[in-house]
Amino acid sequence: MTSKDIILYAVIIAAVGFSLYRRYVKSKQGKPGNTSQAQGTSFPSSKDDEYEPYSKK
Repeated sequence: MTSKDIILYAVIIAAVGFSLYRRYVKSKQGKPGNTSQAQGTSFPSSKDDEYEPYSKK
């Protein structure tokens, strides 16, 4: 196996991997239950800013 063969196989494996990755990303974008970071923050919005978890009320 020459170095040209190894380079050729590496390029082919990289191309196939990239193609599968693009297909995976495209299928994930089309799902209706997809949650994205662009929609908002990962922290829940708090309406009660005076919440103290360890206060014994």
